[in-house]
Amino acid sequence: AGVGIDFASINRTGLEGIDKYSFSLFPLDIGITSEMAINLFALNSIALAGYDAKADSWLVELRREIPENLIAANLQLSSSRGQHINTNKSLADIPFYKEEDRPKIKYYQSLEDFRVVLYCTHSTETYIPDSGKARSDGEKGLVNDVATVISAQLQSAGMQADFIDTIHDYPDYDKSYTNSRETVKKVLDSKKNLVALFDVHRDSIPGKESADTINVRGKKAARILIIVGTDERKEHPRWESNLAFAESLYQKGEEIYPGLIKEFRTKSGTYNQEFFDHALLLEVGSDYNSFNEAKYAGQLFTEILLEVLEEETLR
Repeated sequence: AGVGIDFASINRTGLEGIDKYSFSLFPLDIGITSEMAINLFALNSIALAGYDAKADSWLVELRREIPENLIAANLQLSSSRGQHINTNKSLADIPFYKEEDRPKIKYYQSLEDFRVVLYCTHSTETYIPDSGKARSDGEKGLVNDVATVISAQLQSAGMQADFIDTIHDYPDYDKSYTNSRETVKKVLDSKKNLVALFDVHRDSIPGKESADTINVRGKKAARILIIVGTDERKEHPRWESNLAFAESLYQKGEEIYPGLIKEFRTKSGTYNQEFFDHALLLEVGSDYNSFNEAKYAGQLFTEILLEVLEEETLR
């Protein structure tokens, strides 16, 4: 999926503290012990490169059967604290929107002095209907264009906004979060009056070759998943502030465009969110959404974000 595994926040001690892990490979769920989990990450992460895995282990056989990059790209790590915070609505329960249901985007004078920054840890992620593949082989994928749309719309509403277009996941996908961590640090050192920091991705569900949408004013929009990192594997004193921000976005989204934000979810990695208290990861659609659906979702999300930020600054 778009989130994958945050290798930079994994350490052997953290793995040993949990009795069992569950991995999803396409529709197959595999339960493994802590020791097996350590072996798995030792073969796929520089964070555990010093751990000695036996050459004749079960994992070697597993790796013979599965493409090498699948583990790094598609395994989802679920630990004891993982939360799915809000019940996902049935698409049948989401209303059809008409043009008159939504006012035109307004200018937010109260937000003129504040800044939002966006970047893409998985910069090569793209949308299959437009690109013909899920990743763009070292070039910037269409998730960058979605982030650019959000940035431009924030600027048109009066905010300062930047999209940092550095490629972080090529040539070494496993170092994606290590690379984007440097981008985050530079942003925090150089950008003043920052009120939100977003890492923009697109999701991927192994085995699913269709994508969810909602209909807003006669147009299809992709749905958005918000990921909140926790302190389960690494010190992260700001994670509850990030969680509160995610909840505010979800609740405002339910007021303005119900179903656009399908849920907000906690994950045991930090995803570089430990450096700022309004830092979130956005999964804008999945790999089988079209770019137009994802772009439209980004535009609608911007309206939600502006309302939340205005309410926070006026408190």
